[in-house]
Amino acid sequence: MTTDRRVDMQGRIGRWGSLFRPGAWGARPWLYAGWLLLLLAVVLDRPLTRTMSLHMLVHIPLILFSGLCFARAWVLRDRDAWAWLSGFNGHGLAGLLFFNLVGAYWMIPKALDEVLLSWPAALSKYVSVLIAGWVLYHSLRRANIVIQVFFIGNFCWMTAIVGLLYRDNPVRLCNFYLLDDQEIAGNGLVALSILLPAIWFWVWRRRIWDFLR
Repeated sequence: MTTDRRVDMQGRIGRWGSLFRPGAWGARPWLYAGWLLLLLAVVLDRPLTRTMSLHMLVHIPLILFSGLCFARAWVLRDRDAWAWLSGFNGHGLAGLLFFNLVGAYWMIPKALDEVLLSWPAALSKYVSVLIAGWVLYHSLRRANIVIQVFFIGNFCWMTAIVGLLYRDNPVRLCNFYLLDDQEIAGNGLVALSILLPAIWFWVWRRRIWDFLR
């Protein structure tokens, strides 16, 4: 066998072997899910931002979950993928703070209006929420239960307060959304503030039980 043929065969074996690396196949569904969610958010951008309730309760979460899926795929592909971020995100504090700040900003009525007026504002929404989802996954893996309770409780409390303001305010807070839709969005945010702790408890139930024992 000539040297060139041997090198070519080794290259083919290497490419096939990479398919069987730990996590190579397990990462693909998460990667595809991330791209699918992001594609849905882009393709359905106009109909999903036409109403305030769909904008806040469907469109923004689509982008957020896309970032979560990308982060999960990255970890499954390379277990040491987050090593460079660990120094900046000790115990998940910086990442959870960033997630709370991004979430708070996109609850501001003026920010929602700007998205419909300016493409840079719309692009900033995609980028910031996508990164927030990405960092959230890493932060929840590093944060202990006490830190998670503090930040998730703060986010849910903030979401409930904003939802009540939207629901009970007799004046339109967004120029592009009707008052009735503002009330629906407010009710949805209040429901979300109740649902999120239940989801968190179910996802981390084993870790919570180990912490309490």
